[in-house]
Amino acid sequence: MKVTLINPSITMKERYGKFAKGGSSIPPLGLAYIAATLENNGVEVDIIDGSVLNLNQGALEKLLSKHNPDIVGVTALTPTLYRSYEVINTVKKTLPDSLIVIGGPHPSLFPTAVLKENANIDVSVYGEGECTVLELANNIESHGKDNSKSFEDVRGIAYRNNGQIRKNTPRPYIDDLDTLPFPARHLLPMGKYRPALYQIKRSPNTNLIASRGCPFNCNFCSKGVYGRKVRMRSPENVITEIEYLIEKYGIKELLFWDDTFTLNKEWIEDFCILLKEKNLDITWSCSSRVNKVDKPLLQKMRKAGCWSIFYGIESGSQKLLNNINKGITISQVRNAVKWAKEVGIQVRASFMLGLPGETKELAEKTIAFAKDLDPDYAQFNITTPYPGTELMKVAGKYGKIISHDFSKYTIWSPIFIPNGTTSEDLTKLHHQAYMEFYIRPSYILKRLAKIRSFSDIKIYLNGFATLVSSSIH
Repeated sequence: MKVTLINPSITMKERYGKFAKGGSSIPPLGLAYIAATLENNGVEVDIIDGSVLNLNQGALEKLLSKHNPDIVGVTALTPTLYRSYEVINTVKKTLPDSLIVIGGPHPSLFPTAVLKENANIDVSVYGEGECTVLELANNIESHGKDNSKSFEDVRGIAYRNNGQIRKNTPRPYIDDLDTLPFPARHLLPMGKYRPALYQIKRSPNTNLIASRGCPFNCNFCSKGVYGRKVRMRSPENVITEIEYLIEKYGIKELLFWDDTFTLNKEWIEDFCILLKEKNLDITWSCSSRVNKVDKPLLQKMRKAGCWSIFYGIESGSQKLLNNINKGITISQVRNAVKWAKEVGIQVRASFMLGLPGETKELAEKTIAFAKDLDPDYAQFNITTPYPGTELMKVAGKYGKIISHDFSKYTIWSPIFIPNGTTSEDLTKLHHQAYMEFYIRPSYILKRLAKIRSFSDIKIYLNGFATLVSSSIH
């Protein structure tokens, strides 16, 4: 049994729009976890990561013919669904007898819709894919891809059966994440990945996750793959993976890709203690919520190597935060940013423009709030009501959705227009936010004063080039 997993080729322009110069690429851990699970159970597997290989159709056809897999799995995000469909069509043309499987965030939300939209898809996987794809591969090897026995009892899939589309019961989430093997990074072109320069201090670096699931209710967020149930790997298991990454790849910096890394305070404290006891030469960054940190915790993280933290702040208006069920207060935002600065952790902050109920005045309030908080880096996203989110359901109450072309759902261009606002207003505010935040004498002088290496200079030059590029689009 041979399986090929594909991450479609997506250009920086397609992913980041006018901010393409500041784009990044990181290992697709979802596919790598599935690949590792297959390998550990005797299945021959490879990964084609088109996101960094920049494969055209001809090059993809050659790789597919060379690997000649029995099963081809393709991952799909909502904004790049059309690219996934293009890959699937190429697979069908090149390997007409292979079983074609689609999975990832979008199929997890719409497992039957993708089968209706693309006749070349045989199976869609929804939810966590490791156990589902393994069971599917074993069944195909035992019964063949044309036997209904291969599909009818596999939880977490939708499939075709005699011209009909059937959706099986969901698969329970994996409770003990320590049972999963480490991601199969050896199947990826590890030397080709490049996080955004402002996200890293040292190289080589890579991403990893310590938990799955998010219990919060932000109405702009979808939880299609990992769900609301939070599951943590043990600190010991994460430390073991870090030791492996240092030994195998010489990793010096880690980007924790968890939704909320500081969700469990006791876990973080144990992790930091273990990390210091091991005396590992590692620096790291993570994402969190402003209501899930305190100063003592941030101090412990800083002493254990954490140098940067990302907060989803979203707005400077408590009314708008309430409208999106963010579950935080302006006071909590100010404290979390202040505490991080005081202990020496850099702050990256995300804000949203075009929120439900937002006016031009409230948008400018958010921009002013960002400047007042003065994080080290700020990202301003245009509110996008993704399919399957609560925001999509309530959008009509607050404004209108002007496009259902998923390829435009990138957070860089207007999709949802709040009442009393226009698409042009949002575009101007988006540009205004970046220019007002970054082109401030106080900000520029502060960043220049922090230059310690050539890599710091590269970060600032790249950031300046990104701003210039965005201003002429």
